[in-house]
Amino acid sequence: MKWGLHSLARQSIPYTFETIVLNDGIKDETEFVCAEYSSKLNLSYVFTGHRNMDGQIKRRVPGYAVNIGAKLSTGKIIIISDAEMFHLNDTIGHLVRPLEINSNYLGIPIARDDTTGCFLTLVENMKGQVFTNTCNRSFPRLNARLPFLMSLSRKSFFSVGGYDEDFIGRGWDDNDLIARLRRYGCRHYQSWAQTIHLFHGRYNGDKSQLPDYIYNHRLYDKNNREGRVVSNTDRVWGQIS
Repeated sequence: MKWGLHSLARQSIPYTFETIVLNDGIKDETEFVCAEYSSKLNLSYVFTGHRNMDGQIKRRVPGYAVNIGAKLSTGKIIIISDAEMFHLNDTIGHLVRPLEINSNYLGIPIARDDTTGCFLTLVENMKGQVFTNTCNRSFPRLNARLPFLMSLSRKSFFSVGGYDEDFIGRGWDDNDLIARLRRYGCRHYQSWAQTIHLFHGRYNGDKSQLPDYIYNHRLYDKNNREGRVVSNTDRVWGQIS
């Protein structure tokens, strides 16, 4: 996350903006890293991991925290970003401009994936002074049609009820959100934003055998069969709990 904030802070952003960082895990150094950028990025740090205060991590899909952030936000345009995204150019401007033309766009970047950690090492060695021409095509493409880094209108996000909070653990919540946004009428727009997903610890086993992954896949399939557009109709979503 440190390098993600660093790469945001060096951008030229011609808009009034706010940055919301949500920590849905345990209390750690995240708050102190955020404090360094509180002024430059108009940044608010929000701890949402109260369920983990006993020391036992109760994993839930990241979309749950994104819902909380969306409810706390005030802008007409929301940009969802993984903490590990390193911004190679003025991504915010590139992602916002399409939505000024059509509020039903889902702005997406040209994105690559640092699967080995060599780009992260480069960033660390160069103290973050890495730009577009440094990220060559040797890095595999990241599926930017999922919201690793994506802009969308507040109206669209709220109209579909945000992320479905029936999803648990890991997997398929992003796919479900995009499927419902597309049924609502949104369409992807390829922008000139460029980014790379920095290496971090990942689950390397067979996720398809995990109970929460199986549950989420079935829920995703069910929502698709039913043509579902709006989620969380039986609750007030985006609440800190």
